[in-house]
Amino acid sequence: MRYKQLLAAASAAIFLLSCASCGDDTKLTVDESSSGSSSVVSSGDTEPTVGDVIQPKEDSAEYDLGSYRMSSTGVKLYYDEDIPVELMFALDKYFTCFQNNDFETYKTLVYPDYAERYEAFLQKDYQYGLDKSFELNCENLRDIMKMHVDEDSEQADDITGDFTITRIKAEAPELTEGETMDDLNAKLFSYFNEIFGLDYYEFVKENSDDIRYVSFYIYAKGEDGEEHRLISGYDIAFAVKDGTYYTFG
Repeated sequence: MRYKQLLAAASAAIFLLSCASCGDDTKLTVDESSSGSSSVVSSGDTEPTVGDVIQPKEDSAEYDLGSYRMSSTGVKLYYDEDIPVELMFALDKYFTCFQNNDFETYKTLVYPDYAERYEAFLQKDYQYGLDKSFELNCENLRDIMKMHVDEDSEQADDITGDFTITRIKAEAPELTEGETMDDLNAKLFSYFNEIFGLDYYEFVKENSDDIRYVSFYIYAKGEDGEEHRLISGYDIAFAVKDGTYYTFG
């Protein structure tokens, strides 16, 4: 079965590039009683928090995934100390928007200048806007989950592809010999150089406090009750401005 590409042509700017195994179906059935516990609770509209590091027991199905922290949003976060927890919260919030079809929250997470420029590009070349691009991404993620669930389901026609994010892992990308993070960022932004008509990476650098680049993985629970690896080994960039993390897709 050929897996549908995560991004439609007009929404390719989501910055999920250099996919290692999109659609690689890794299921994870977890006995939560063996996973440790966390004291954090849902915090409503307040800023998210994380609990202490949890090391799964050796006989746990999730032992090989390593240690994690439980977010107050209910998502297990896997990250090293060199990755800011605020970046993890931004990833969580960003993909929860796709999970919940929440375009209003999504708009607050997108770099403002990018949103204006990309809206104009979409209207000119595709006759629709950022809202339709967001909708396409929601649909494509559900298509990926639907394919995972369809493989074992006897009721494939009734599957919607709805999912609930359960785990997010982020790590620093591997650099080849002589390569720098600046090189990776420039490559990641190169698509926008063409459609916006300027060196967009330099523009963002000059108008942000920092740019953070990570590779990440996302697990989500499907309608079959199983956790599936929804996204595997993608790269994403965040521009940091006044402590807020913004992305570009």
